[in-house]
Amino acid sequence: MKTLSILFLTILCMPCVVFALEPIGTIGQPRPKDHAFLPNGFILRTNTRVQIVHPDTGEVIDEFGEREGISDVVFSPTAEHLAILDYIPDSRTTTVTIWDVNARQHLSKWKVPTRIDTGAFNPKETQLATSYNDEIHLWNWRTAEPVGAMAGGRRPWKQYHKISDTGTIGGSFPRDKALIFSPDGRYLIVGSRRPDIELWNVETRRLEAHFEGHTGNWINDVAISPDGTVIATVEPHSPSVYLWDVKTQQLLWRETIGISRVSGFVFSPDSQRLYVATITYRLSSNGGIWRGWDDRVRVWDVISGKQIDAFETEFRSLETITLSLDGKTALLHYQDAVVLWDIEAKQKRNVFADFVSGFTSLSPDGQTVVSVSPYFIKIWDVPSRQLHQLSSAEGWMFQEFAISADSKKFAVGRDDWIQVRNISTGKVETQISTVERSSDIAFSRSGKWIAATGGWTGATGTPVCLFDIENLGQVQRTVLDGGPDSLYFKRRFAFSENDQYLVASGNVRNDGRIWLWRRDGDTFTFQYTWKTTELSRSTNSRPTFALDSDGSTVLALPGRENLQIWKLTPHNPQLVSTLEDVGYYTVHFSPDGRYLFADKDYHLQIWDWQANTVIDHPPVPKYGRISRDGSVLISFDNLGRMQVWDATTLLPPPEPVAVEPRGKQIVTFGEIKRNQLLQNYPNPFNPETWIPFRLATESSVTIRIYTPTGQLIRTLPLDTVPAGDYSAQSKAAYWDGRNEMGESVSSGTYLYTINAEDFSATRKMLIQK
Repeated sequence: MKTLSILFLTILCMPCVVFALEPIGTIGQPRPKDHAFLPNGFILRTNTRVQIVHPDTGEVIDEFGEREGISDVVFSPTAEHLAILDYIPDSRTTTVTIWDVNARQHLSKWKVPTRIDTGAFNPKETQLATSYNDEIHLWNWRTAEPVGAMAGGRRPWKQYHKISDTGTIGGSFPRDKALIFSPDGRYLIVGSRRPDIELWNVETRRLEAHFEGHTGNWINDVAISPDGTVIATVEPHSPSVYLWDVKTQQLLWRETIGISRVSGFVFSPDSQRLYVATITYRLSSNGGIWRGWDDRVRVWDVISGKQIDAFETEFRSLETITLSLDGKTALLHYQDAVVLWDIEAKQKRNVFADFVSGFTSLSPDGQTVVSVSPYFIKIWDVPSRQLHQLSSAEGWMFQEFAISADSKKFAVGRDDWIQVRNISTGKVETQISTVERSSDIAFSRSGKWIAATGGWTGATGTPVCLFDIENLGQVQRTVLDGGPDSLYFKRRFAFSENDQYLVASGNVRNDGRIWLWRRDGDTFTFQYTWKTTELSRSTNSRPTFALDSDGSTVLALPGRENLQIWKLTPHNPQLVSTLEDVGYYTVHFSPDGRYLFADKDYHLQIWDWQANTVIDHPPVPKYGRISRDGSVLISFDNLGRMQVWDATTLLPPPEPVAVEPRGKQIVTFGEIKRNQLLQNYPNPFNPETWIPFRLATESSVTIRIYTPTGQLIRTLPLDTVPAGDYSAQSKAAYWDGRNEMGESVSSGTYLYTINAEDFSATRKMLIQK
């Protein structure tokens, strides 16, 4: 026994060792940043690396190169060479790296002690033009040697750029926005924060002429026709395109393109057409579908300045357009997808949408990831890592969303409605009118209610509304009283276990404010409100409930500088813990309520919040969310992909229990000082489990099993039990996974409650079949 005691104490005192941990898989592709076409028709795509992509299958044929810091990529005219411009803010230096795309070889590298604004390859020489410190510099990109600087009478830059229909754009320093060589390599054309375009002679490195006639005083982008005779320019946030004669520098025509602003343009290979992409700038709505969508490509005849064609897709937020070298295919880069467009057939050839483009959440069962942007819903299956749903807002816009506790539905705001959708099919099962757009949505744990903000009602402010969706044909809307200061806008909602409590949190002036309601049957009654430090304004951050080991309810509130945990009592909350400099974004409790998963400096941090102690664990960057049973965790890597982790490996192992050699009798190392209900084991389980507990005094003990909605499943009467530790399997309460009728219960989450005289506590467990 003495040897056993020493061994047990040695286990307790062993330092925690952190082992390397790898994610068990990734979901989604890296979000693309830049595109170009190679001469063979394959796509050159960049994110944090450079990828060669098959246009029809989307398969990544090869990848190379690394992008770090604040990075830009410059392609040569045929995309057979590229320059990666990596700016590192700490050192205030830009590293220029030249790659041979066909050979996938790094050719040269050099550093510049400032940030490079933009660059361009000379199509005829091994020259790379770069712009920094309001100067233009030429480099031999093969040898990394400077060739010289452009010098001449540059006109003063302008601090502001005024456009009558879009407001004022501010700028604090000179900057060249676009560099482009003429096809013969003799001239460099520069657009900048000046009222004109500059024409530089590459051989003499002198400024030869200006293109004058812009109505504003900034130039945002420049394109040159393949035959070198004309250039197109655009101002920032402008719907107008200017076309200029390169030889005479005269304005040929200026046309307003659509009702929004130009996001990109490119000439056809024969120089006869100009493809102009526009992105929606302003929308209007009168309680219905949004009007003013203008994400499309218009085709203009270069000679006449007339529009000759146009095309668009169901996607929104068209960021740029890229044209293949033969002019037969275009890449349309939207917020939610990249569309390969067949110009001759006037139809989509392929769609690449397998990347995260909105707010993301993991279903409570850890089997599904939902991502919602204003324009699209994307749903991935976690086990297969496949994107299996892509649903359009169809002219409206999506807002906040929440997934039901049973992981079968999700509720999403779509303008003046909340839609309840089937998570497997994406189909709308019911719609709830909210009068105005909701700022937040929360599904109750039972799935019976949805909490959201309702419409502005003038003198009574923006109320918290509770929608009863149990009977889909009879949606009920209840405006909840919020006591003092309830007129203010409520930002984030959460329901506690069994829907016992509903909480709303928000910032009122400079104070964080919490409102609490308690459920009695089907009625939620306002309890009290209290102030705290200013709450986090992150859209990913919300209050989080848990059950403490003594059965009481605690609430975690992420703040701007720290995280507070409050215990809810009948008449007022009690602050029980403050974790400093943690949890500004996402915060979740472990299933047993002991640990808190939070973020610190964009990395996962796990706290034993009762001990105010950080738990050592393998590093996980950009923590996202954890499943309700604590088995699956998602985060985001530097490529923008979702990483899937086995979260059970992140927490400390259960506390060791010393037993006699035969493994039957508990060995008590000290007197039990308080009653405890411990986590069942195994958990998840199938078909049986043991429920451990500890008693400080002899008590009459009863354990009850409930569904999450509060339905009693099974009662385990243990009669009078002496004081002691009942955590060993031979002494713990046993449940065979059956109800009072002897029937096996279905898979899912259940609650177990212990009652021992005045002591009561509740925990969760999971059956997986």
